[in-house]
Amino acid sequence: MKLFYRFLDSKWSPLWAAAFLLAGVAFVLLRSLVDPRAEVDFRFFWLAGKLWADGLDPYSDSFREIGAAILPPGNVVLYWFYPPQWWGVSRIMALLELEQAVMVWRLLNGAMLLLGTALLVAAVEKDARRRWIATALWGGIALLIEPTANLLALGQSAGFVYLALALLAAGGLRRRPWLVGLAVFLATFKPQVGLLVLIWAMLVPSFRIAALAGVASAGLLTLPHVMQFGPLATVREYLANAARWGDLPSNMPLTSSGPVNLLARLGVEGIALSWQTPVAVAAIVFAARLTSDRSVRPIMPLALMTAAIAAFMPLHIYDLTILLIPLILLVATGAASLWVLPLTLLLIVRPGKIETLLGIPQYSGDISAGLIGFDIAALLLFALAAREALRSLVLVSSTDEPHGPLVIESGRFR
Repeated sequence: MKLFYRFLDSKWSPLWAAAFLLAGVAFVLLRSLVDPRAEVDFRFFWLAGKLWADGLDPYSDSFREIGAAILPPGNVVLYWFYPPQWWGVSRIMALLELEQAVMVWRLLNGAMLLLGTALLVAAVEKDARRRWIATALWGGIALLIEPTANLLALGQSAGFVYLALALLAAGGLRRRPWLVGLAVFLATFKPQVGLLVLIWAMLVPSFRIAALAGVASAGLLTLPHVMQFGPLATVREYLANAARWGDLPSNMPLTSSGPVNLLARLGVEGIALSWQTPVAVAAIVFAARLTSDRSVRPIMPLALMTAAIAAFMPLHIYDLTILLIPLILLVATGAASLWVLPLTLLLIVRPGKIETLLGIPQYSGDISAGLIGFDIAALLLFALAAREALRSLVLVSSTDEPHGPLVIESGRFR
């Protein structure tokens, strides 16, 4: 995208980038320290840590009973849905009082968004000046878009997902297995994303050992829970709670992302969220096949993979910061047309306000308002990434001479 790079090379770009970054950091500090909204979902993580500290099982009825007794008014605690490797993170958070812990949690997630952005930009920008300016610009955008506002307000863990996919993209581009292994480890904290990340990494021969190491590391964090309550009970109770995930109103088609959400908003009923997963898996398998082919530029299949996760996995608004990852990759290749960048940003900055201006009935206020914009943006990026990935495959298939190694020239993939 020549216009974007002309902007990076302009004399005013450092000031604009710095302004975006400062605005983003100020917003995180405002919502974390100065004017924080009441937490909603963070109490799940904090309460699990409290139970573990007292030797209790968060997968049991104690989670609801003790939560009702000690938590302030707010989101009702029902089930602990998360895998047992959260033991280490939740135990640390539970060392603090709830109010202080959520402040730290919000700052930590903001830091993970910035770190992931910096790692990703460093993998696609060779020129030092462009790299610093693009990091500040994209980092500021990452902190200002609607998913981050939801992340901070609800106290969710989407920073883990964003950092995991950014590490995966950076590791794939740089051919660094240890980055991929770290990405797999972090992605396991969000199972519906972690499973796809693991499938991709296991299908790429050069990353299999790193992927296994990432899974093993996550397994080590489960040991405190497993040793106390037993492996069979742990698996049985976790799967039983996970099976209840789809029963909650916040996890229905109207409140989860993807094509099913668009159909639900159009009044189509009776379509399960699960049908989207095979589509995402098929895209992941195709992306892994392209990544394994050394003659294909890895940036294309990585854009396809991350876009597939954003477009088809059932996620919530606070998870969809990950839309920036395929967008950054597509902009770096020049594959995104002039209108793609502003349109995508328009759809994810404050999409709920766009729905209001258009007179579209809102659903569930701050929780799912604006999902239409995210669904459209995700499908747009997926379509662009799929087109470019298919072009890469056709290009490789149409020549007898293998392409040379990936070359980054002047900050852009050639």
